Amino acid sequence: MKLFGSRNSRSLRCVWALEEANATYDYQRVWMTKGDGQKPEFKAVNPAGKIPVLQDGALTLTESVAIMFYVADKFPQAGLIPSELIARAEMYRWIFFAVSEIEPHLWAIAQHRFALPEDKRVPALEPTAAWQLARALRAIEKRLAHAPYMSGDAFSLADILCFHCLTWTLSAKLDGVGEASIAYVDRLRARPALQRANDRERIEAERHEAQVAAGGA
Repeated sequence: MKLFGSRNSRSLRCVWALEEANATYDYQRVWMTKGDGQKPEFKAVNPAGKIPVLQDGALTLTESVAIMFYVADKFPQAGLIPSELIARAEMYRWIFFAVSEIEPHLWAIAQHRFALPEDKRVPALEPTAAWQLARALRAIEKRLAHAPYMSGDAFSLADILCFHCLTWTLSAKLDGVGEASIAYVDRLRARPALQRANDRERIEAERHEAQVAAGGA
């Protein structure tokens, strides 16, 4: 398997899932802010020019949540999808909630802060998006006040996604992350698989930047 990704992006979700599964995989850093996503060699992998992308044999898979599910299904021993019906239903519930009610507001803010061309940005949209985000995050806070993980008593894919959304909110210096959510973030940061995932992306970024500085590709 090979994952194309970059630090400070949704690819962390996929690297984390791979590390939870103790999977063997290659990682290729795509330096998005330097235009690597638009280079012909990467467009041949993903014509949309976006990360993350997972290749496994004949499969080329995009979209971070789809990749997370693929990893969980390929490595069922990792227990990333609960076997118990209610816990599995809760996992799906919070994944869909994060994708539909939290991430769109985070991405809207990011787009109008820096991701869009300057002449397409509308900074006046941010207060509304931030208000909608904070309102949605109250549901996460309420859940974590009564359960240690999003699906109940055990870690699942929902935690990878919700953790990423919460830390994205914090790094963007946006309001809405409550005390229970902060405690949850701190607890998950101690997971060895997440620490390995962060190290993998950091090391690959440093190696790639050193290679580029030395005149390599």
